[in-house]
Amino acid sequence: MAGNKDRDVKFVIYQVLYIFVICVIALKGANLDLEEVIEKETVVEREYADSLKKYLDSLIALGLVPKIDIDTTLKFSNPEELRQKLQQTQMQLSQITQKMSLTVNQTNPTVTPQVQQEEIPEEKKEEIPKEPSEVTDIRIGSIELTQYTQNTLNNPYDLPLEIVGITTIPPKSTKTFTTGGQSSVTIRVGSSTKTVSLKPNDNPRIIVQKVADVGSYRSLTRVTGFRVTVEDDFPGQLQISVTGPVSVTQSGKVLDIKLNQTIGSESQFDQIYGNQEPPYRINFSVNVKDKVSGKTVSNGGSFVFSEY
Repeated sequence: MAGNKDRDVKFVIYQVLYIFVICVIALKGANLDLEEVIEKETVVEREYADSLKKYLDSLIALGLVPKIDIDTTLKFSNPEELRQKLQQTQMQLSQITQKMSLTVNQTNPTVTPQVQQEEIPEEKKEEIPKEPSEVTDIRIGSIELTQYTQNTLNNPYDLPLEIVGITTIPPKSTKTFTTGGQSSVTIRVGSSTKTVSLKPNDNPRIIVQKVADVGSYRSLTRVTGFRVTVEDDFPGQLQISVTGPVSVTQSGKVLDIKLNQTIGSESQFDQIYGNQEPPYRINFSVNVKDKVSGKTVSNGGSFVFSEY
């Protein structure tokens, strides 16, 4: 379709130029006898030719069309000379149409130039940095935040990263902050936001295991009677305490508990337990407190014996 349109435009331009040249030559005094090939009523009127010439002259003055030199003082008696002159003019017009696209109205001789715009090379186009504008623009990996503990988050952006209601991380920085019991937090970078759910912080577990089962009080004071293990995802924020007449040896999350000898003789033992029926019991308790959440859990055990 585009190729046919270009050929139609060129054809119309050549026809207009041909009529223009014939009219100018005729009006300037050339003696051309056309009676045998053209009827009188088909001859181009002078007013039409003058209008076309003025319009083409205005396009040349504006620089939209290069000047085409036509010597209107020449008189052609030889048709071959006229043909050669028209061919030269057509060649000049062909060069013009390679750079411009002209639309010609055949009933009203108006010409609308459409100058092609030069494309800007890709390397000359300035890249405009984009600020995150959508939730998907916040890409800082898989974010895992947990309630009631210290969390660390990296901000890879050139803008501050705000954890709404908690803290703000400067650009290109990493920060550790403490969360509370909120179920989710909002992360904001520029005008973009993202909601991140917080993983619940489970309560610590206290596992009590009896490792010695002897029958006398004095034998229990010589061995480790219980081994206690405290399990938690964040043991560093736990506060552990043990109550009761016991000694504690701790290694990491493991506590070895031994009964203290507070009774020095059998007579003293009888004074304490003489009115009770065996077996006798001495209890202890292990208490664990989460220093961030304030929650506490407890568990314990009993040293059991039947004699001094």
